[in-house]
Amino acid sequence: MGFIAGLVWGVLIAAATVALEHYGPSSEPLHISLSGNGAIAAPVTLVPLAIFWGWSWLANAYSGRSAVPIAAYTVALFLGVSLIGPADAYFFPQNAATPTVNDLLGGLFQGTLFVGFVAIIAAPLYWVLTSRIGTSRILIWLLYLASLAIAAFVPAFGTIVAGGVVAGTASGHAWQRQGGRTFIGIIVIVIMVLAVFGIPYVLANGLTAPRF
Repeated sequence: MGFIAGLVWGVLIAAATVALEHYGPSSEPLHISLSGNGAIAAPVTLVPLAIFWGWSWLANAYSGRSAVPIAAYTVALFLGVSLIGPADAYFFPQNAATPTVNDLLGGLFQGTLFVGFVAIIAAPLYWVLTSRIGTSRILIWLLYLASLAIAAFVPAFGTIVAGGVVAGTASGHAWQRQGGRTFIGIIVIVIMVLAVFGIPYVLANGLTAPRF
């Protein structure tokens, strides 16, 4: 059950990424482009949401026996997201009619970066927040704020690191706050949208409003 759900999430994220790469919209006033390389906004934003949704769902379904289902879900999510490279090569071929080994290796790299790296960061935070030493709501909100700070001040992979912090924090938050998954999911979406779009805009343009 967890493996299939993770694979579905991964395939949907891969499909969204490939579609945006070729057909994504752009906004000059907002300095946002979701086409080309800008399509990585899809996995950067959606993978933390997928990890939160899957881990919190499986933790609730399996209670204290959720480690294996969560691992299976994460592996499946990794495999699904790793289809970005091969799917792009298959549906939008350039030099070859079929995906090559390089396309497969590129997909595995993308899966490692967008899922593996995020999960490695999220897992210890999730473990702490579901243990007795992490039962502080103040700690949870500090971690959410820390994720935004990381996105703002850590160069290169800051948003991906922030995604790992958000995913682990939100999963632990859901464990502590039973029945609040929808609210927490909204928090994840808002933070990741700010990290991926809002913070870069402010860093580049200050607090000036965009001119349409």
